Amino acid sequence: MNKRKIGIFILVMMIMVLTGCNSISSEQQIREVNLPEKEVPDEGFFPEPLKIVSLGDSLTQGVGDSQKLGGYVPLLEASLEERNNIGEVDIINFGKRGNRSDQLLKRINEENDIQTAIASSDMAIITIGGNDVMKVVKTTFPSLSFESFEGERLNYEENLTEILSSIRSINPDISIVLMGIYNPFFMFSADVKEMKMIVDTWNASGESIVNDYDNTSYVDVADLFSRSDQNLLHTDYFHPNDEGYDLIAQRIETGVLDVLSDGSSQGDD
Repeated sequence: MNKRKIGIFILVMMIMVLTGCNSISSEQQIREVNLPEKEVPDEGFFPEPLKIVSLGDSLTQGVGDSQKLGGYVPLLEASLEERNNIGEVDIINFGKRGNRSDQLLKRINEENDIQTAIASSDMAIITIGGNDVMKVVKTTFPSLSFESFEGERLNYEENLTEILSSIRSINPDISIVLMGIYNPFFMFSADVKEMKMIVDTWNASGESIVNDYDNTSYVDVADLFSRSDQNLLHTDYFHPNDEGYDLIAQRIETGVLDVLSDGSSQGDD
């Protein structure tokens, strides 16, 4: 074979190779273009994280918890995270033993870390009022009467209203859950006959004030502690024990889910 024929042969082979490569490239391009698009999951497919700020007194702090882990707070956090429609739950605890409603209001209005947490949270859970009642008990015992609590109850109503208004002024979109108070003297009801009526009246005030605001929930726990067949109090006969905090966490979780459900249904309208 002379050089001219060899050159023609090589040229033909190169053309065939290049033609084959172009054919493969075209097939690949067509194959890539024709791939079916995957469906995008619904928004609910990815659970939303939930950030909560917990405000209040020793019940928020967790006094009486034998392991000193924070009372109802870690129990609620773990239980909420087990739900498929809720992602990571982060609860910041600002409970302070001995806080009355006027003291909590002052903390909310003056402490920057609390204000920052409220501003960045989806929900606020509040336990307050028990120490307001105890203030009257300490100053009037043993001559307790329904009338002796009325002046302080009016102060509590005013403080609670300002607490809710202050929280909403910091974060207008935040959900609020308020836990009612309970009667720690039920074991000594023979000596303090009017305490149940007093607690019921204070809880009615708290529930009424909360219901004046949208996107809120009131959680009653008084009935839990009035059961005679189960001791839910710590050895100080005032704060909950581990079993008490467990039941409180369950009740608060119901309130949390109620307010979340109401918020999502409002968003769908």
